[in-house]
Amino acid sequence: MSPQHYFCDAWNTFDALIVVGSVVDIAVTEVNSSEDSSRISITFFRLFRVMRLVKLLSKGEGIRTLLWTFVKSFQALPYVALLIAMIFFIYAVIGMQTFGKVALQDGTQINRNNNFQTFPQAVLLLFRIEEGFL
Repeated sequence: MSPQHYFCDAWNTFDALIVVGSVVDIAVTEVNSSEDSSRISITFFRLFRVMRLVKLLSKGEGIRTLLWTFVKSFQALPYVALLIAMIFFIYAVIGMQTFGKVALQDGTQINRNNNFQTFPQAVLLLFRIEEGFL
């Protein structure tokens, strides 16, 4: 197959671009010993490796179905975030009503960072509890 016939197909051109980008990535990684000076170029050229997935997605029906399911699950993400925000709001108000007047004591867990005295502090405390920071 001649180079003219090879590069007539868009996917072959795409493959050639990925191969050249990957070879340049390997060459830049080997030549540059300093991590800071080559950080940008290395991460840029590593994008070529990720671009290989585009070709797989175009040919594989199973992978395309998996990706479609993943994209559809992201459409429900705002509703989940809204539900979590509503739950945080409700529990922050309940915490302010129940524990808002508790006196702060330095040296204990009830201090200026962990209390229900104001709404922002209550939401932040609930977030810390939810993430396991307390």
